[in-house]
Amino acid sequence: MCSPETIMAALEGVPDHGSCRHPGDAGPVERAPRPPGRRQAMRAAVAGALGLGGAMALGSGPARAASRRAQRVLDLTHPLSPDFPVFELYVRKPVRRQVMFEDVIGFNTSEWTFNEHTGTHMDVPAHSKRGLPTVDLIRVEDLVAPLCVIRIAARAARDNITELTVKDIKEWERKNGPLPDRAFVASDSGWYKRVGDARAYLQFDALAQVMRFPGVSPEAADFLIDKRSIVGFGTDTSSLDVGTRREPLVHRMLLTTGRYGLENLAALDTVPDRGATLVVGAPKLRGGFGAPVRALALL
Repeated sequence: MCSPETIMAALEGVPDHGSCRHPGDAGPVERAPRPPGRRQAMRAAVAGALGLGGAMALGSGPARAASRRAQRVLDLTHPLSPDFPVFELYVRKPVRRQVMFEDVIGFNTSEWTFNEHTGTHMDVPAHSKRGLPTVDLIRVEDLVAPLCVIRIAARAARDNITELTVKDIKEWERKNGPLPDRAFVASDSGWYKRVGDARAYLQFDALAQVMRFPGVSPEAADFLIDKRSIVGFGTDTSSLDVGTRREPLVHRMLLTTGRYGLENLAALDTVPDRGATLVVGAPKLRGGFGAPVRALALL
């Protein structure tokens, strides 16, 4: 099969002695020069088909070399597994059961049972109010957004129910400039490192029937929704609301405006404060009130 480089070289009019020949060919095919306009159009069409990434892939020299370098991709997602910490008063633990086996039928298949709001997952408007968009109705352009990470980990290490505040947001903007239009804001509390220990991650207080982990303050939520242009915000804890808040106030503030939230994000400390692009791989569950996602940061 022709490699992308072989095809593009042929379209440049450069003789190529690579693998782009039919088995019966005696040698490389001589190509007549093409008019510049047609050649450029062909290069653009083939580059698009090969996924070579737009105009940069159509250049030559350093530009073409740069186009072949892989983009850095960071995974902000926890593996979903039967031992992922969940608040069992409301959410059942995931269950995995293998039902097909390669030594019997030739391949392996498992069945999974899990709540929509398990693992690294998305909360959508319908989660808070029926009639608002479900998972399958979230606009795809909102699933790709400038990622802005605000750090509260130092404070969270001392105070397990601290919240992202308006002051934190303004301090971030003082250092990094205004939040971009249609940004996604993530609160980095460093909490994701506790995920292997459900007790440390959830800190459930059985007497008070609350959990103790950081969240987003209602004032910060209101500021982001009303004063800034965002597609949503998220946390590296199991809720947008601080664990001690009995009513999901921050959820309602965000979701009823048509935006979405992400919870149980991972590795936010590996992402720069500004400059990454968030890509949310969300299953298109018809009528879903939420869904596990694969959240990626592109640099």
